[in-house]
Amino acid sequence: MRHTLLIVDDADFMRFVLGDLAREAGIAIILEAGTAAEALDLQAALAPRLAVVDLSADAVVGEGLLGALLARDPDLAVAAVVSPGDAVGAARARARGAREVLEKPYDPDAARDALQRLAAVPVGV
Repeated sequence: MRHTLLIVDDADFMRFVLGDLAREAGIAIILEAGTAAEALDLQAALAPRLAVVDLSADAVVGEGLLGALLARDPDLAVAAVVSPGDAVGAARARARGAREVLEKPYDPDAARDALQRLAAVPVGV
């Protein structure tokens, strides 16, 4: 798969972990952003096909970023990251356009599977 994935998380280590899982899932190009501003700049400059947005630390900022990313590119396939057991957050993320929801800390198998499903979404669907 030659998709570009944008990982948005304020924690360097979690971006590193998710980047490794994405590479294991066959995603070759990984972009990382620690802030919403960095994420929007990277999206404007490099037009990633996929994104993972962490909502677990600050859902208000994360949900706003999720909306901004999708407003710029409605075809962007997005996974949202929520806190363990946050069913309300997961439902809100899906309602705002997330195609996949991951819980943090990541279960490696579940994260790889979700990333593969995300990458398989046809553009424009």
